[in-house]
Amino acid sequence: MMEDDGDTNDQQFAQAIAEDALLAFTDNGACQPLVDAILNAIPSVWYANDPDYVDSWYTMSTSSSGRLVGAAGNGTMTVEPYCVSALSPPAHPLT
Repeated sequence: MMEDDGDTNDQQFAQAIAEDALLAFTDNGACQPLVDAILNAIPSVWYANDPDYVDSWYTMSTSSSGRLVGAAGNGTMTVEPYCVSALSPPAHPLT
């Protein structure tokens, strides 16, 4: 199971907030070079909101039903048998 938050990257957002905050609360951005250096030193992958692994279910069968907890204990799934009539054997086989 994977979780997807929309694949956003918050690096530009963080920089915009830092710049606006510095202009509003300091002497017109005198600390801006320091903040820019810090934000630019942070790896860009830290800002990325990529899909995340949640959990795995290794064994399920046609008789599985109920609430199943994943192997890592991070996710749950509720399952029940479901019959697809087009794939089921005919009730009276043709001879």
